[in-house]
Amino acid sequence: AADLYKKEKKADLKAEFYAASYFDLPDAVTNQKFTHVMMQTSMFYAHNRIDELLALISKVMHPSGILVSTDYLKASDTSDTSKFMEANEMPVMLSLDQLESALIRNGFEYSEGENLDSHCLKSSESKIDKIVQEGIPCPAVNLFKLMKGLVMNSQLTFQLIVATKSAS
Repeated sequence: AADLYKKEKKADLKAEFYAASYFDLPDAVTNQKFTHVMMQTSMFYAHNRIDELLALISKVMHPSGILVSTDYLKASDTSDTSKFMEANEMPVMLSLDQLESALIRNGFEYSEGENLDSHCLKSSESKIDKIVQEGIPCPAVNLFKLMKGLVMNSQLTFQLIVATKSAS
């Protein structure tokens, strides 16, 4: 993707993309420093290991590097939130305040964020509608419905998180 983008859009853009487990990064990642790290709706699966995860990210970032993530965060403790966590095999789910504290502990400064709940609800609704209308066999449809209900009832929130690695 990066080569195609360079060729067609921005010949001077230096971009590299890696897909990997955050706890088993390839040498191509660990042997260099990055100005930006992007994580899309995946960090919440490792909230129980958040300090380990953020320490690994910090190691591969330049000082003043930018971490951008979209993630589900707990807004309240309810039996439905517990069901969501169990269905996703999540022993822990952090709140926004807890995530901000974890960022600070690991050398990041929470720069900004945005509540993406309305986007999440629209996306969930269209996904559920498509599955049901087209009769697509999807074992996760009930999980999508539960997630939508949790966001709608302010028990779960979907956030854009931007943090800057401390310059030290």
